[in-house]
Amino acid sequence: MTSTVREAKRVVLCDDHEIVREAIKARMANSNPVEIVGEASNGRDVVDVVKELEPDVLIIDVELPKRDGIEATKEVLKVRPRTKVIIFTAHAQPDLLALALRAGASGYVLKSAPAEDIARAVKAVTSGGTFLGGDFAGGKPSEVEKLLDLSPRERQILELLAEGLRVKEIAERLQLSPATVHTHVRNAIAKLEVDTRTEAVALAVRFSYLGAGGGAL
Repeated sequence: MTSTVREAKRVVLCDDHEIVREAIKARMANSNPVEIVGEASNGRDVVDVVKELEPDVLIIDVELPKRDGIEATKEVLKVRPRTKVIIFTAHAQPDLLALALRAGASGYVLKSAPAEDIARAVKAVTSGGTFLGGDFAGGKPSEVEKLLDLSPRERQILELLAEGLRVKEIAERLQLSPATVHTHVRNAIAKLEVDTRTEAVALAVRFSYLGAGGGAL
């Protein structure tokens, strides 16, 4: 009879302060199964480190030399799409969270968070989920999670509504029928659990979640 051994999740750390990297390693020392396989101190070198080591997870700060963590996340995911990215930052700002998610990050952990949050985040993102810690200066993580459920087309239509276009104008611009636009709006309202399209647009604008680009479905 053979026992099943869980394979350790391979993690790369990126922070310009060695003391922070050491603190993360100390926090994760008892997190099984997790293996720290590499480190980087700036947003440019980390791309090469990830490309070489092919980790399961990258834990990265936002404020970095040479290239900030948001741009580094985009570059990392170009060379290694399977790597899950967790932003590790001191800033609990909805705008920054939205930028991180749009860049492709799967997790967002505050440096002031409990030590176990890092391990919980690694477990969540490697299981295909999203981990959002903190209250983001008044914004609820649940609201952001709802925004993540929007399709590119739904987000695109909310963006056009935010610009002041009417449904007929949106339909003409996107070469859709007005009925189809209305359907997308209703779906967005349902996903965001609000009552009106005005509330849906307001929620997306508050989290700077519009204007992210991406192809329409």
